[in-house]
Amino acid sequence: MQVFICREVDYEVALGWQKEFVEKRKRGEIEDSLILLEHPPIYTMGSDQKWEHLLYPPDELKKQGFKIYRCNRGGDITYHGPGQLVAYPIIHLKEAKLTPIGYVRLLEQIVCDVLSFYKIKGQRKEGYPGVWIQNRKICAIGIGVSRGVTFHGLALNVQPDLTHFQNIIPCGLAQFGVTSLAEELGYSPDMSTVQQQLITAFKRNLQITCRICYHQPTIGGDDHDRGAKQGIIAR
Repeated sequence: MQVFICREVDYEVALGWQKEFVEKRKRGEIEDSLILLEHPPIYTMGSDQKWEHLLYPPDELKKQGFKIYRCNRGGDITYHGPGQLVAYPIIHLKEAKLTPIGYVRLLEQIVCDVLSFYKIKGQRKEGYPGVWIQNRKICAIGIGVSRGVTFHGLALNVQPDLTHFQNIIPCGLAQFGVTSLAEELGYSPDMSTVQQQLITAFKRNLQITCRICYHQPTIGGDDHDRGAKQGIIAR
């Protein structure tokens, strides 16, 4: 698997990368990939389309600097922003011997493994995809699958501004709260360490090796060949 570690990237740009990678993966032109990044503040609406869970008029939120985007992943409305680690895995499910449900369970386990590094017990909640600490959600999961290839993925709250979740009903779950690693630990963990722990958990759970590249994918370019020359092999 090739892993791209990026900085803050606009949501629409990252969506374009995913579309390109998914099509290449379908054709067998590239291996599985993982894109790690952060987004500027944005609210994204999944296939559930429950706009009443956006608690303020879109124009008002846009004036405050929030973008609002309707996307083709599963699920309800969620928030992305600085301090949140977003992971977009592009994985061929059949080759990985996974079903869509099994894949979601895998992502949950990967995040639980990251939390265990910080001595935090992550939990699954029956009927509610994602990772929880009691009744507080620390990681949202929403995936898309196109002809057996995954896109979208997970968003782990490392140290985001949690007040930004107050403008929505996150994932439509008014009865639950939202938390972050920083909130649970009492200090802000280093983002690069969290990234490395996430990569380690992907390697362990998928039993793969990773090539880590510290550059952004280039649409239309041969990122994987370039990454093989510039990347770092992680086993």
